[in-house]
Amino acid sequence: MYQSDLLAVFRIMSENPDGWDSDTVIMASGYERWLSKASTCFLIMAYDRIFNETDALFRVLQNKAMDIGFCCGRIRDTIGVVEGQRQEFDIFYERFEQKCSSLCLTDSVRSQTPVRDERKRLFCNILDNITAQLKARFDHFGDLAFLGLIDCSKFNEMSQHFDDTKLQSLSKYAKFFDFVRLKADLIGLYSSQTVRNECKSAAQLLNFLAQKKLMQTVPEATKLLQLALTIPATTVSVERSFSALKRLKTYSRNRTGQGRLSSLAIIAIETERLLKLKEDTDNFYAKVTEIFVQKERRMDFIYK
Repeated sequence: MYQSDLLAVFRIMSENPDGWDSDTVIMASGYERWLSKASTCFLIMAYDRIFNETDALFRVLQNKAMDIGFCCGRIRDTIGVVEGQRQEFDIFYERFEQKCSSLCLTDSVRSQTPVRDERKRLFCNILDNITAQLKARFDHFGDLAFLGLIDCSKFNEMSQHFDDTKLQSLSKYAKFFDFVRLKADLIGLYSSQTVRNECKSAAQLLNFLAQKKLMQTVPEATKLLQLALTIPATTVSVERSFSALKRLKTYSRNRTGQGRLSSLAIIAIETERLLKLKEDTDNFYAKVTEIFVQKERRMDFIYK
């Protein structure tokens, strides 16, 4: 937690207004008052504990996306830990009071209900809300068990024993696959020493098949790889999966000016040039960012 550091920064800005414009001083004073409240500290500490667990879960989902069984286990563990925090309220509240004492935080609001009881109810409501959202978000995560069929780290193991239950989890997409041919394609890939040595991810495997002109040789496995690569592990990773070219196209389509159609045409024609520009990512992205922040926006991207 950086509450004490932020308080110090905003306090310095409020006490030395000469170096700042009036808007900045007013905002700094407001943030200082907000961070000086015990209720703010309570919320920060409550969510800090929760986010420590959910951040760890996010990293697992990003790095172990193909191991659905392992991911489902971590999801259950995370939900259990969040639910279990309810039983640790007394310990949490003791830490909270110590923090408030060290930072001299107070709340001026008075209530008929004891403050501790109010905060316990708020704490439980937060946990209930987070738990409900986790369950709703990952309720059908197990349906992605078929991703385990293309977990390159387990090809050697699967060459010895094919897991038919993972194949059956593809039933939702049954109309797109010939399951008999798919199983044969996968067994062929599992048994290839070259594939096991060179391919460490689904994307690498698909690129390998394309480079070796084998996509028509294992068409069902190719379709499975293409399907898997369109399914992000989490909602956060969706934005990351969009290509830079797609973001440019979306921006051009949303423009209302007369030049939007010509912009789309230029993008289509100069795709190769765009890809070359991406090679010099540091300089290219820096220039794009500089141009972007100069535009009139609802949000101020330049700190005074």
